[in-house]
Amino acid sequence: MELNKLSLKMGVKSVKKLLVAFLLSLLTLGLASNGLEGETLRSLAEKLGIYVGFASINNFWVLADGSTYMEVAKREFNILTPENHMKWDSIHPERDRYDFSKAERHVKFALENGMVVHGHTLVWHNQLPPWLNKEWTKEELLQVLEEHIKTVVGYFKGKVKIWDVVNEAVSDAGRYRETIWYKVIGPEYIEKAFIWAREADPDATLIYNDYNIETINPKSNFVYQLVKELKEKGVPIDGVGFQMHIDINGINYESFRNNLKRFADLGLKLYITEMDVRIPKNATQEHLQKQAEIYAKIFEICLENPAVEAIQFWGFTDKYSWVPGFFTGYDHALIFDRDYNPKPAYFAIKQVLAKKLEEKLKGK
Repeated sequence: MELNKLSLKMGVKSVKKLLVAFLLSLLTLGLASNGLEGETLRSLAEKLGIYVGFASINNFWVLADGSTYMEVAKREFNILTPENHMKWDSIHPERDRYDFSKAERHVKFALENGMVVHGHTLVWHNQLPPWLNKEWTKEELLQVLEEHIKTVVGYFKGKVKIWDVVNEAVSDAGRYRETIWYKVIGPEYIEKAFIWAREADPDATLIYNDYNIETINPKSNFVYQLVKELKEKGVPIDGVGFQMHIDINGINYESFRNNLKRFADLGLKLYITEMDVRIPKNATQEHLQKQAEIYAKIFEICLENPAVEAIQFWGFTDKYSWVPGFFTGYDHALIFDRDYNPKPAYFAIKQVLAKKLEEKLKGK
């Protein structure tokens, strides 16, 4: 009896695998019939003059499947953000010691493969080294922050083209987040961070990055007012990053479109910096299709707005996604599965890029 149950279970799994393979083959045939065979996300993005990229996992160069990881990454993407290795705990582990060795590996891989590097992040309240956990005077912490920013940005001057200067400085309630930087220094730490970053690399693009600011809401209203005031004061802020960690329910697309417009109207460059669309752990084909529709719609809206410079995913294969560890019951948030097979979301994005390219070539 138990053997029969096992056989039946294995049979169901086999049927599911065959169904997925069949659906992928249909998608591939569809792309071929549309003249997209041989095109990648990267090739289409470059023809459109935009960036499509990913956050690179820690130590990807020594992964057991590292060669596959790197092959897919350099084929599909033209911009890279180190997921963790430019954060304080990795790059500045002791008060008087910096360690750029791991960050350098991400930068080296990107530059060798013609990718732009997006640095993440200069000022954040998480992943801080233990030595920062002490009592500081305002003057002392300002000195620490200035030294850190100028050292890190200066070290990668000319190599890292975009920096998340300040990350997640606003709470979900729509006010300044109570971080070490805010509590000791006050809100002025934000403008000083941008000024110091510009001094260290005058040519880098400097942005503010946050989550849950994709649509018009109390948090995005606060961020809008913040960056507007920074611009009016002459603070060198060049853009805003919308993280875009969302779920199977998507977002209010019209609100997203209007939100992008109001930030663009300030003269800012716009970036989707950390996109993933989490779906239930026990996902069905319907979940995967819904996910594809969400990815496609976000890309469509972004491509309508010329201020959008880049769209990046927080990883690209479900094998190395942060989602299962942080969102109970959710998984499969990225555009490649654990075996590096492209998912419906990948093909949906590809179709959106191809349609936009066709419109561009026709002069629409």
